[in-house]
Amino acid sequence: MRPRAHGLILLLALPLVVGAGETRRQLSLPVSFETSDGFVLKADLTSAADTNAPIAILLHMYRSDRRAWGPLVPDLVAAGFTVLAIDQRAHGESQQRRGETVSVAAIPRAAFGEVVRAGVRDVQAAVSYLAKQGLATDRLVLVGASSGCSVSLLSAEKVEGVRALVLLSPGTNYFGVDVLEAASRFPGPLLAVAAEDDRPAAESARIIASRHRGPDDLEIYRSGGHGTRLFGPQPRVKQRIVEFARKAVEAEGPSH
Repeated sequence: MRPRAHGLILLLALPLVVGAGETRRQLSLPVSFETSDGFVLKADLTSAADTNAPIAILLHMYRSDRRAWGPLVPDLVAAGFTVLAIDQRAHGESQQRRGETVSVAAIPRAAFGEVVRAGVRDVQAAVSYLAKQGLATDRLVLVGASSGCSVSLLSAEKVEGVRALVLLSPGTNYFGVDVLEAASRFPGPLLAVAAEDDRPAAESARIIASRHRGPDDLEIYRSGGHGTRLFGPQPRVKQRIVEFARKAVEAEGPSH
């Protein structure tokens, strides 16, 4: 039997235990953990009451931060997920590496591909942190937006327990990082979402879905913009993600 979480996770679970007639509340707490190459990452952890709940790890767009996932987090938690929204390396509050400041604003676009590739370390550190808190990490869903999709695809090959991928406005080659081979090797369910008014992402979503090895869903809207900006003009995106993720973690199947 998996040991019950203690410390932080008990604190997170307390607001979810409510009496008759009370409103179920969610508590999101800021947490931090260190990557294998020295970045101190900041994140928001919103816990389900059950430490064996599936986990959604949210990876934002280039020059964005974890706050962009605000519209989606409550829906995932209501569906029974524990959610970790990360400020990825060099973004938001995750700009400290071994005492030095590393900001995305100071990284040339031509060099940002290395940051995308190194983003796998961010996901590995996140999963290690969650496991140390006593949470089950055998049913993970990686949810990426824009370049966060590339990090998700690359991480699916390196991280145990990844059951499914959700990609909002993916690219086949963001910042020179080709992810088609990673897509072709991932055996689990994949949902690719984009809008036609974001033509490069829509085309990439179709290509990635066609190259994907496992079962996949493709959702292309007529309009809505790029990445997490889709949440405003296309509110159904949230429901679509939650339904897909819930089905993916309930199904028996391979995990990476």
